[in-house]
Amino acid sequence: MNAEEASLLWNRKDDVEQAGGHAAHRQLALKHLKLKTVIKESHCSPVHQLAFNYTDEGMQNLFATVGNEQATVYDDLHMGDFIAVVVNFANQKTEHADGGELHTCTWLSGQHDTPHPHGDALLAVAGADHNISVISIVEARVIGLLKGHTKDVVDLSACSSKPGLLVSLSKDGNARVWDVSQELCISCYNTDASCLAVSPDGAFFVTGSKKGALHSYQIAAHQQQQPVPSSSDKKCQTASGSSEREQLNMECSSSGRHTETIDCMQFLCQNRLATKSADGRMCVWDMAGRQQLSAWKVPSNNVGGGWASRCRFGCTPDGAYICVVSIKLLRFDIAGEGESGCSAFALLHKLTCKICCTRLLAMCPCLAGGQISKAITSRCCLELQCISLAALSFDSNPT
Repeated sequence: MNAEEASLLWNRKDDVEQAGGHAAHRQLALKHLKLKTVIKESHCSPVHQLAFNYTDEGMQNLFATVGNEQATVYDDLHMGDFIAVVVNFANQKTEHADGGELHTCTWLSGQHDTPHPHGDALLAVAGADHNISVISIVEARVIGLLKGHTKDVVDLSACSSKPGLLVSLSKDGNARVWDVSQELCISCYNTDASCLAVSPDGAFFVTGSKKGALHSYQIAAHQQQQPVPSSSDKKCQTASGSSEREQLNMECSSSGRHTETIDCMQFLCQNRLATKSADGRMCVWDMAGRQQLSAWKVPSNNVGGGWASRCRFGCTPDGAYICVVSIKLLRFDIAGEGESGCSAFALLHKLTCKICCTRLLAMCPCLAGGQISKAITSRCCLELQCISLAALSFDSNPT
């Protein structure tokens, strides 16, 4: 901990006490957000995804963005009111890969299998060149290259409970499970998926389809002993065949089902899954009880469902809040009252640009260091806008 971080945490402690506790403090901060920092990235093109590092407790100060052929990692804790660039990666053509635009990224745990005494953070990025690059933040270089997809890679997902596990999805619906440390594809699935998410325990992953359907695929332990060769064979299947696929028939009302392309999904704590479709419908599902917990429609969020126009959402690690974009930037309290089971609060008003992805970092005391920050990316003004709740820069008397 440096002097800037120590000062920030000390000031926040006083603010929490004055507000009457953590719950009241985070509610107050959310209601009075103020734009603090604007970062313009050099690629001058849309930022396709933004991801905070939730995989390792000691690395939660890091977040990453991908846009054009660049991936950039930032530190939003150790420089006080400033956002520091930690690593910038350009996916250019080399003897090992063709390079090209990056579409997606996800964090991997680097604390277990690393030669660095203080650990490492790993970022997986992928896009138009069909390969997945694994970047070491400590070494600031690519340390792994996963080859096998034959189309653009559009989604990546991992879980902290199994550090070497990564699941990827390409435009042709090919989903692959990887052992990152061995650079091996251990299983392969042909799907109709438009997005996917790995369960917190790494036992299965869920896909959403262009018709709004949900399917589950088991990641059996025996598959890890039968690596699938990286090839262009579109008939590639898992070791136990297509029987690993299960359609999730969730209990819900007809009006609460997805009927359009599911373009984003994330697992929440307590075995819940949050999904969003291109028409702005959001749902939270109980995976154990196979039932819908809440559903609502995000106003003015119809994005068409194409790969280039998908709109991702963000959620807090405690699973209490979801942040998604319409004409306003909205934060949904999942445990709120009402028929939908959630309450919506506007975080920012009068947005004049389209936002293609959001992330709302933890607003709960369970985080080491209590880092609280939120970042959004703008498709039109091509800027990364960071609103820092950590320094509590908000208007106490907003107009």
